[in-house]
Amino acid sequence: MMIRKRVAAGAIALGLVSAVAACGGSSEPAGSGAGGGSGAAGGTFTYWTSGWQPDQIAEIDAAFAKAHPGLHAKGQYIASSDQYLPKVISALKNGTHPTVLLTQNPSDLPVIAQSGKLIPLDGKLTAETDALYPGIKESLFYKGHQLGMALAGVGDIVLFYNKKAFADAGIAEPPETWTDLVATAKKLSDPGKNKYGFYVPLGEAEWISFAWAPMLYAEGGSFLNGDGTATAFNSPAGVKALTTWVDLIKSKAAPGTSYAQAGSFDGAPAFASGTVAMIVNGQWAVPTFEKAGVEFGVAPMPKGAAGTSTSMGIGVAALLKTDAQAEKAGLAFLKFLSTPEQGAALAVKNGGLPSDPAQLEQQVLKDHIADNPTYPVFAEAEKTGKVRPITPAYNAISQSLWTEINAALKGRKTPAEALAEAAREGDAALKKLG
Repeated sequence: MMIRKRVAAGAIALGLVSAVAACGGSSEPAGSGAGGGSGAAGGTFTYWTSGWQPDQIAEIDAAFAKAHPGLHAKGQYIASSDQYLPKVISALKNGTHPTVLLTQNPSDLPVIAQSGKLIPLDGKLTAETDALYPGIKESLFYKGHQLGMALAGVGDIVLFYNKKAFADAGIAEPPETWTDLVATAKKLSDPGKNKYGFYVPLGEAEWISFAWAPMLYAEGGSFLNGDGTATAFNSPAGVKALTTWVDLIKSKAAPGTSYAQAGSFDGAPAFASGTVAMIVNGQWAVPTFEKAGVEFGVAPMPKGAAGTSTSMGIGVAALLKTDAQAEKAGLAFLKFLSTPEQGAALAVKNGGLPSDPAQLEQQVLKDHIADNPTYPVFAEAEKTGKVRPITPAYNAISQSLWTEINAALKGRKTPAEALAEAAREGDAALKKLG
């Protein structure tokens, strides 16, 4: 599943880009060191991953060899997501990089592209790219070029609600709009008994930006402007979205303390314990709530003035310059991973969602859905969802945003003041990092 804890690394990314630029951005074939594509026999190539474990790598490599006789993929788990980019940058400098990269952070790709060794996929996977959910397709392009291809195993967020708490309060259905959610949360709240209607995430973590973005989109706002050169969340839509969170805490319809646990800021313990009756979370939380014995339902994210939206996390595959035979085989591998059949298998294996609606028609995914009754709600949300913007400045922008959102939630700033400061810092990051 492609949502995870992220590290704010805007300054680090700048250093990495500078290091790659210093090596001249050469496009000569990679060397024959560990992972290098040069010297590959026939159609043999190497790919690196930060998400697949050895058993999955072996399974996929075998399936690819069967589907493409004469071509051979050699997968390697290199590092966790947080450590992946530095290792890739080092390999690019040393000429020991693989032919294909599978990364959990699409915003890595513009950084990698500055090495001159990333091969844009413009026109190479047109049909496969056009088949993706719109928000996923949009996230693959940077400055007019397609830098990678999306992988199945998507994660997104929807509204969880406690059915018993709703029944006890005489509430028949989950809220359809954010206005309805606020009214419903107030009905469900009894602060004296430590009961609240909704969970608003507090603290300083990327999860806060990720969970807030759907409210911005629902009100018709955008994270960045059209060409990605400036932030756009400091807008009437943004202020309205943040005001909703602030008012929920002020009215004590949401707890004023964080329920972050073990480095996770999504607040799952608050819902699992019955402290809150509604929470925004992803499909990865379903087993936790089932184990806790919560009688819950899931519903689409509430609507705003512009409809409903969600945040999605994806993994991407990218092609790097090594040698002609390896690159040809690597491109075939990307096409293979993008087929509905293989995409559905990946979604099931990763416990995530499809990247392409056609994957839902594959029997392996149909069987999986039959055993997971909440799955269709998460899959439906992909139709209007958006992925984090693909820009080297994303981590720096998000850090400024979550810091300022937290300041507003704590009452230290108004929503307008908080977003104005986050935009100022975010625009500076975009100017610096590109």
